[in-house]
Amino acid sequence: MNHVSCLVSIQSKIKLLTGSEKKVADYVLENYMEVLDYTVTELAEKAKVSDATVVRFCRSVGYKGYQDLKINLAQDAIVPYKHLNTSLEKEDTPSQIARKVIRSEIETLEETVNILNMRELELAAKAIKEAKRVVFFGAGGSLMVAMDAMHKFLKIGIRCTVQMDVDVQAMESALLEQGDVAIGISHSGTNRNLMDCLRNARENGAVTIGLTTYGKSPMLKQCDYILMTSTKETMFKSESVTARIAQLSVIDSLVAILSFMDYDKAYQAIQRTRNATAGRKY
Repeated sequence: MNHVSCLVSIQSKIKLLTGSEKKVADYVLENYMEVLDYTVTELAEKAKVSDATVVRFCRSVGYKGYQDLKINLAQDAIVPYKHLNTSLEKEDTPSQIARKVIRSEIETLEETVNILNMRELELAAKAIKEAKRVVFFGAGGSLMVAMDAMHKFLKIGIRCTVQMDVDVQAMESALLEQGDVAIGISHSGTNRNLMDCLRNARENGAVTIGLTTYGKSPMLKQCDYILMTSTKETMFKSESVTARIAQLSVIDSLVAILSFMDYDKAYQAIQRTRNATAGRKY
């Protein structure tokens, strides 16, 4: 099936849109390259409408949601081989590709150091240390970051969990209470299930911590502490290869900070957890 231009699709349906949806359409048509870098909240602010209006606009012009719109818009705006990493060229050798990808990740880590709020990081670590229970929430690639975080936290004696199923995540969030900590991980900050989980946790008195890429998003409204990371933009933010590297680095930083808050306890936990798994290794 031939790809229908996203811009053409918007233009063909513009007369069917509501007044507020037309504001979004006009902005996208005039600034489509910039829109590729925007979160749904940022586009809503630029077009002077609500987040919900942006989502309705996406559906009105034939897309499932904002990310689906950006994917199709990128096919109009960016040549296919640049979707993974905009610094890549079609003629690059494997060596050049590897160097560019690794350099992008190094630059992302350096930028993350500059934008990460160290005070928020310290407060988040204190909340985790004092928590009765720590629960991670995420989906897709962010769920993999959450799984890695749980593994590392357990090693230093922080009791925590992460569930794979979204319904179980929702149920667990509803049972959190004062003294618990919910940590939500999302590249885009727009995952609906994640925001519902953070909202449930916060309404029940739990401390909420968000780990997301730099930019405004609906997720920010549900978090007591926000840990921002940088990313090298691709065709759409949630698929950035570099975003995951930066978020894993923030998790590593939290683990180190928590360890030094009570080094003896963390060291003992490392020894005990290491002994528990030693019999499974040659």
